[in-house]
Amino acid sequence: MNRINADLLRTCIEVARVEHLGRAADVLHADQSTVSRKIARLEEEVGVPLFERIGRSIRLTQAGRRFVTRAGRILDDLSDAVADAQGAVSAESGQVHVGFLHTVGARWLPERLAWFLRAYPGVRFILEEGTAAEVIGGLIAGDFDLGIVGPPPTNAPELEIHAIFRERVAVVVPAGHRLAGQQSCVLHDLADERLILPRSRSGLRKVVDDAFAAQGIAPNVAYEGDDLAIVQGLVEAGLGSTLLPMPLPMPSTRVAVLPLREPPIARTMVLCWNRRRALPPAARLFATRLLEQANEPFAEESVA
Repeated sequence: MNRINADLLRTCIEVARVEHLGRAADVLHADQSTVSRKIARLEEEVGVPLFERIGRSIRLTQAGRRFVTRAGRILDDLSDAVADAQGAVSAESGQVHVGFLHTVGARWLPERLAWFLRAYPGVRFILEEGTAAEVIGGLIAGDFDLGIVGPPPTNAPELEIHAIFRERVAVVVPAGHRLAGQQSCVLHDLADERLILPRSRSGLRKVVDDAFAAQGIAPNVAYEGDDLAIVQGLVEAGLGSTLLPMPLPMPSTRVAVLPLREPPIARTMVLCWNRRRALPPAARLFATRLLEQANEPFAEESVA
């Protein structure tokens, strides 16, 4: 059985299909005697007759019918394995595993994926949402090829980091709030507000905390939660106000969105990968195309 190979399986399947050694030989571009020897060799390896000869025809035995069904699956799996291996070294048909923040997945990333896939439809993406810490940890562990987080991670020397865009943060208040009719506001307008902020001290929460500290304001944090859709829902319920990246997780008439004019708050979103690991060709191609569109220079001091 150790000498059974793909060539023997393909020969067996073709003979079973046409039920004739000569016609099978024509399809396989081989001599009839060669095809006959391969069938005999395969039957010897399997240990049971796979075909019965009826005049000039050759038909599967019961054992042969069962064998051919499995043999077809094996060849299909082998073909898929070869294609997958080839795709791993092909920029235009490989796979890219991306970790990203929730706000990136709401609109920005889907738009870039659609744009990229129009040019490279053979590339496959695995997308996984997480916190900044989860994305960075996944990059270091090798679970992700690329990560999109903000602000730029610090104390991660193993990561290659490139700015790709700025995500503007606005104030979000309940529709009936005292600030709801204004065109914009300043951070001091929130000095006495009950605030609903992300729990994580990295990412968006760090940008917001740094902005309050720079203005000498001690925020009144009433609720914390890392799911920004839930944060928005708490604001809609009138339980407080928040600061969220735009666009909102969900369009809503139950909140008012006010741009911040003093100080304007934004976080620089960055594309990262582990410089200690070789990027798969498809991931490198996607990263190159994203960086060609980058509209913000990397300046760590400008994130807030």
